[in-house]
Amino acid sequence: MISFIFLTSLFIASKINPTVAQDRQILKEFSRMGYFSGTKLTFLLLTDKTIDMFFSGSSKDMVQAKVNVGTCFYIMGIADKNMKMSTDFVVEQDGEKFAGTIMNLENVVDGAVAKGEKISGILQLQNKLKLDHLFTVKGAGGLVYFELSSNALRNVPN
Repeated sequence: MISFIFLTSLFIASKINPTVAQDRQILKEFSRMGYFSGTKLTFLLLTDKTIDMFFSGSSKDMVQAKVNVGTCFYIMGIADKNMKMSTDFVVEQDGEKFAGTIMNLENVVDGAVAKGEKISGILQLQNKLKLDHLFTVKGAGGLVYFELSSNALRNVPN
């Protein structure tokens, strides 16, 4: 039932504004949500298309430069409760573990975050992942799986 409602809303949005439907599809393809430190966080794989959706001007250029070096994720959420944030994230693919560096935008620091506070930052790996292979992001008791669809892979430059 929920899938039907979601698909119906995408269809209606595509008739009203095709860009809205495309943006929703891109978000669906490149983001994963999980609970980390007891709070729901979304990890968005940053690509040319997803960067355009969240960044502009000089910040867009800075994020694009980071993505050109290694794989990056935009982390976002709102603290569901008073929590202790941990920036100890590890990405794993094909048995290899990649630790990244955090660029804090808002409350992505080790320490206390109050309920209702916005959380946003960028996790940057120094390596490029093989996007056609499964990979996971782990940290602070949470885990998200990324297995990109063939449609998503068509939207990422090689």
